[in-house]
Amino acid sequence: MLVITGFTFYHSSDFDTAQAAMDRQTVDCLTRGLTRDEKVRIAQLTAVHDREGLRPVYSDVLTRCVVRSDQWDRRPQLVTSARQVLSQDPEFRQMLNASTMELARRP
Repeated sequence: MLVITGFTFYHSSDFDTAQAAMDRQTVDCLTRGLTRDEKVRIAQLTAVHDREGLRPVYSDVLTRCVVRSDQWDRRPQLVTSARQVLSQDPEFRQMLNASTMELARRP
């Protein structure tokens, strides 16, 4: 007896559109949802190029921002997108410049 089974994976464009919208919402939360203290901490860690130090900060923020559980699998991409958006934020850039200047004054 021969039994053949098959599975068909249906991936709709509506799913892709919805996923992209949720990801944009999460990235927005990861940037606009930051407290001033979180922004300052991210600026300090960015100034010293401490990527490992950024992980717990973004992990805390991500718990407030994740819309769907599958976004945890895309965490690196979401955080990278958020960091790119944040780098364009004037307030954050001032914080980053201040942190960089502070580092430059250290002996």
